Amino acid sequence: MLTRAAAQALVDGFSAAALTASVVVLVRRGGASPLARRLGFAFGAAVLFFGVRAAAEALDSDELELVTLIIVSTLPVAALVLAEGVLRRHAPRAMKIAVTFGAAAIAIALLATLGRQPVSSWGLGGYVILSLVGVTVLLLARDRSSLSGQENAGVDGLIVSGALLTVLSVTDFLGRAPVGLSGIGAAGVAFVLGANPTSAGERRRVLIDFAVVTLTAVVAAIVLAGPLALTTVQDQTRLGAVLLALLLAAGAIVAARHRGLRAGSESLGAALAAADVSSLDAFLGGVAEQPLLAGLRIAHGPLLAEYDGPRLATAMAARAVWTRAALAHAPLPDRARDELADLLETTEATHALMVSATPLRIALLTLPGAGPSDDAETALALFGKLAAIAAATAP
Repeated sequence: MLTRAAAQALVDGFSAAALTASVVVLVRRGGASPLARRLGFAFGAAVLFFGVRAAAEALDSDELELVTLIIVSTLPVAALVLAEGVLRRHAPRAMKIAVTFGAAAIAIALLATLGRQPVSSWGLGGYVILSLVGVTVLLLARDRSSLSGQENAGVDGLIVSGALLTVLSVTDFLGRAPVGLSGIGAAGVAFVLGANPTSAGERRRVLIDFAVVTLTAVVAAIVLAGPLALTTVQDQTRLGAVLLALLLAAGAIVAARHRGLRAGSESLGAALAAADVSSLDAFLGGVAEQPLLAGLRIAHGPLLAEYDGPRLATAMAARAVWTRAALAHAPLPDRARDELADLLETTEATHALMVSATPLRIALLTLPGAGPSDDAETALALFGKLAAIAAATAP
């Protein structure tokens, strides 16, 4: 017999491992960008929750169980913070107030009932589920034109995995459920974000991969149920959940070991070698699916209207690829430095490359794996030169 407590401890422990491994990948990609900090907060809260809940179930600790309830009340806030970072805009004020005060009210109620019957699981569950539904609606209602094609593909993948998390979270508050499955949903979100889909094709591939992993866990549970003498549907469901969490954790750990900048740079280099430079649109379309170019946008016209175009163009011509670190040490006029820094900060870009001086067009990128890397810098410098050639060929 596989008890609910044992299964819950295993599922949550493996899910915490999957989230931690995916955080490693995201930190490698995101550097110290505002989005990376939001990801760190959201994923850190989830890792803490599942780690503590696994310990509470394994040790049968009432004190740790109370801590998990307090932590879970903060998870909708973390989800909202993550959604704002992904969309690069604030959520509606009413929604932010409701989610924040809801978390505070539940935490206070839990502390006030310390040693007595805790607050209703339906009340806590209703708050968590409704908050996650609200975050999903916020992502669905986004202005798609405000994000690049790569960013929209990533958000679409996040919506699907977030919807799965919302549905599976219901099982945490059902006493008759064989096991709480929110950990599986959270690992699914980490799986999608860690894969960083940057096109519709990549998004489908990631979701198919997740489906294959799920099917593998189901088949394995059916095969192993007999030898393990797990005859009831509940025991078999728990075994399947444990195996799925294990497979997701293993996949995330392997990905953390093998995903890096070099592979992205080599992929971009191969795409650039075959790129069509007959026009800027043709060139960008040919390399749009490259993971290293996630978040690519071309700033021009209205977005640059408040800047001194000629001065900014002259300053940017001194270097092929600009980053915040490079900007801090470059011998530039103060105004040009301030304007380029403001542009990077406003758009939350990690890299900037000048495509053309007249008219001024600047490629802004929020790169996966942003940070010091000769391979990435070389590939991006070649991207910038080819983009300039394409822009000059057919402006």
